[in-house]
Amino acid sequence: MNRQEFKELLAKRVLILDGATGTELQKYNFLEGVSTPEELNIKFPERIEKIYSSYINSGSDIILANTFGANKLKLAQYNLQDKIKDIIFAGVSIAKKHAQQKGSFVAGDISSIGSYLYPLGNVSFDRAYETFKQQAELLRDSGVDLIVIETMTEIKELKAAVLAVKDVYSGPVITQMTFTNEGTSVTGTDVLSFIAMAESLDVDAIGMNCSVGPKDLLKLAKFMAENTNLPISFKPNAGMPQFINRKTIFPGTPEEFTEVCLKAYDYGINMLGGCCGTDPQYIKMLSEKLKNKPPVKRKKITHHLLSSRTKAIDLNLLNKPIKIGERINPTGRKKFQAELSQNIFGLVKSEARTQAQAGADILDVNMGLPGGDETKLIINAVNEIQEIVNLPLSLDSSFADALENACKHCAGKPLINSVNGETEKLEKILPIAKRYGASIIGLCVDEKGIPKTWQDRIKIAEKILSYADKFGVKREEIIFDYLTLAVSSSAKQVQETLTAIKESKKLFPECKTILGVSNISFGLPSRQTINSTFLKMAINAGLDLAICNPSVDWTIDDEYARNLLSGKDENAKEYVAKYGAVVKKAAVEETKLSPKERLFNAIINGDKDYIKDLISELINSGVEPLTISNELILKALNVVGDKFASKEYFLPQVIMAAEASQLAFSYIKPLLKKDNQKVAGKVVMATVQGDVHDIGKNIVCAVLESFGFEVFDLGKNVSKEEIIEKAKQEHVDIIGLSALMTTTMIEMEKVINLKKALNIDAKIMVGGAPLTQEFANSIGADGYSRDAIEAAKIATELLKKK
Repeated sequence: MNRQEFKELLAKRVLILDGATGTELQKYNFLEGVSTPEELNIKFPERIEKIYSSYINSGSDIILANTFGANKLKLAQYNLQDKIKDIIFAGVSIAKKHAQQKGSFVAGDISSIGSYLYPLGNVSFDRAYETFKQQAELLRDSGVDLIVIETMTEIKELKAAVLAVKDVYSGPVITQMTFTNEGTSVTGTDVLSFIAMAESLDVDAIGMNCSVGPKDLLKLAKFMAENTNLPISFKPNAGMPQFINRKTIFPGTPEEFTEVCLKAYDYGINMLGGCCGTDPQYIKMLSEKLKNKPPVKRKKITHHLLSSRTKAIDLNLLNKPIKIGERINPTGRKKFQAELSQNIFGLVKSEARTQAQAGADILDVNMGLPGGDETKLIINAVNEIQEIVNLPLSLDSSFADALENACKHCAGKPLINSVNGETEKLEKILPIAKRYGASIIGLCVDEKGIPKTWQDRIKIAEKILSYADKFGVKREEIIFDYLTLAVSSSAKQVQETLTAIKESKKLFPECKTILGVSNISFGLPSRQTINSTFLKMAINAGLDLAICNPSVDWTIDDEYARNLLSGKDENAKEYVAKYGAVVKKAAVEETKLSPKERLFNAIINGDKDYIKDLISELINSGVEPLTISNELILKALNVVGDKFASKEYFLPQVIMAAEASQLAFSYIKPLLKKDNQKVAGKVVMATVQGDVHDIGKNIVCAVLESFGFEVFDLGKNVSKEEIIEKAKQEHVDIIGLSALMTTTMIEMEKVINLKKALNIDAKIMVGGAPLTQEFANSIGADGYSRDAIEAAKIATELLKKK
């Protein structure tokens, strides 16, 4: 099935998807004898065959092949990486045998590699890309009808997966993320940001699966249907799992599930199925109600989205002008350049925060350091900035390599600044914009320089559009810059620029316009008076976006400046007479924060650049190391915890704060007096046997260390004997257990029972996505935490009780 056939099929009828695989395998004890579900394809094919056939016979139009975790990184955890081709080919072959008999389709299934990408984790973008690419190639060669990328929680990993799949596979691609009932992924991505990314990468359909029950997911699906023109898939769980009598129970019913799916259908969703806890009975009832029904038509929407990891903006809805902060730029700034030359990004982050607080809508990132490695610098800057502010980024470089790498690392849909009318630039940079789904600024200048007339600038705009058409970049993604020249030296050019904007709006109404405003006032006094007045004139001409400093006054509309900009004040005589003689008031230096306040803020903001210098400054001024630890670092972490609880922070910010505090502790520990060198307590941490998920556990370890605990991390898939032996050997105070699968939760009770049998004097703390306080109580755990910050608080309380 090619992409056009898939599109036509979805226009004709609703497609019924399959239900859960994992919980069905658990129900029949089909996971016995294998280390991972994908191994069934080659070891016990009859088991997975039963699951396939049951869904096809229940009415599924599309079934997912058992290749969810069939990538080399996950399979390597079971020493099955050399079997990846056999596993994928067998899984698809078995599915196709049954699907073809009923006219159903087989989708190759791709999900997370199991680790976050840098900077949230240690996996590089390129390694993730290559992992997904290998899996996609094997799925293509096995003959799948389409590919589904599902249950994704991290938008940057999703980008790597989509790019890899589309690079090697020409068929339909559906991508699905998983959201909490609060409407975000665990890393903070909201539904609109997901839409922005997915649309920009030209997938064929988007959707959501897993996480929550039908009613909670329905609210998000309705929002999705109202904010995209793409077909939508809907695969909720059968409610939130409950652990009753040592069994995982999903409380939903086929009737409740079908009722919600019918409402989703009314919203215009045209692919429906189930996730965890659903079974063939659910799909049969759903099929009886919706199979082959014509889809409900949705209202077509028009938007122009840019996004970060956690925020999307629609350029069509923002108040004009849309402000792009210009201050992340080392040009002419010695201190800025000195920091970048040492790979320090303190000023970069400071400028990012300041501009965000001042009302910038987008941040321009320029790392054009003379003699510097611009590619490396912009990668680092992007990674630093996007984890501390939630604004979309404008990637400002004229080098294709720097732009491509910045696009890879951007956890959202960026704006590229810029391309121009030079053929070589167009042929290098427009393909990057197309591949990574970026919007792009088109400078109306070429090899001959800046045209003097608005007509010649429009001609360059036409050339840029012709190349955009050639490379498949939508015209709606092009933003034209008709250039701002200094009024002091090119007074007549002001009107040429404004006229070009007006004419552009007539000729290319689908394209927006932008200017770098501050260039206009070069060489004149009271520059902001001119800048602000010019901006108002440009807005009246039709300007949409302005690259500017958002922290200054943009309300000024000055008569003298207007006369100057309109050509009525020759040589700026009247303007200079008015403003040139004004005595410059000495700038009042901003009250500097004390070193204590700066360290406190550095922990909260996850800034590591100045930690060492701040610690040294505090110690040299006589502040006791213990005071730094208790009064600054730990209190700052408590603020981070409050921000996380209120959803102001998400996991990326928690991780960064933990890393900053760990760095601070590393400088303080050698300075503490022996009497004060006692750690808060000793903790052994492990993901229980049978469970290979350790992202959450790793974050807990980092946060516990930040709170002064000595942590012994045993890793994942750890037996109860190993856990208890380490606890005994190190005389730990607390044993921390993690599980992400409902099937491995019961292992926690086994650890607790062994601890009691051996009289190990340690408290037990448990956590993980499927756990509840009730479950923790039922197995005799001493504490339960929902997240890393709460884990530190629980551990502290347990230590006091002990």
